[in-house]
Amino acid sequence: MEVYVAGELRKVNFIYKRIKNIYLSVNDDGSLQIKCHRLVGKEYIYAFIKEKEKWIAKQINKPKASSVEQLTGASGNEATWLGKKYKVKYIEAKRNFIAFEDDCLVYYLKDINQEIIDKTFYKYAKKQLTYMIQERRIEWDNFICLANGLPLPEINIKYTTSQWGSCNPSKNKISISTRLIHHPPGCLDYVLLHEYAHLLILNHSKDFYEIIAKYMPDYKKYTNILKNRL
Repeated sequence: MEVYVAGELRKVNFIYKRIKNIYLSVNDDGSLQIKCHRLVGKEYIYAFIKEKEKWIAKQINKPKASSVEQLTGASGNEATWLGKKYKVKYIEAKRNFIAFEDDCLVYYLKDINQEIIDKTFYKYAKKQLTYMIQERRIEWDNFICLANGLPLPEINIKYTTSQWGSCNPSKNKISISTRLIHHPPGCLDYVLLHEYAHLLILNHSKDFYEIIAKYMPDYKKYTNILKNRL
């Protein structure tokens, strides 16, 4: 569906959910996204969009924040996986999964929309990070936990947009963000070490960063990569 609104013919993307209301958002490329029930008529949606024309124009003309870069499952025709950019292809399929083929990230999807793209991407990101963490945690289990008489922590991987990782020493739990899949493996190494170090020191004091530097002298290389990118 396309509508002429805010001075331009704009594509309208739909996300169907079992909801009563209609939700409108403006994408970075100026296209519109409608979230609504599948039974809502196109004429009603068109009228709804035209009613929101002033708001749409305001969103389009709003200065874009340049301080934060937030990657998604697929940004335009590219996706970023472990620090490398891949061209993206979409193929209709009976189940949702991704595969790397001929230096491309191929999405096999039952229905192609941004919500499903991201959900599929981060499902496989979690599998990849789980495998990587199982390998990498052995070092910190030994040097941080067993060397200091601490029990081994439970590590969870979940989608977060506000932090790369967290540690709850009282519950002996560490959480790692699936969004680390976008960045080089060294970033995961840094965040994992960072959270393990919190099992010894709760704050970000000089002593805390001395532990980080002891095991990862070049850790600032990775903090610079992760800074302002969520």
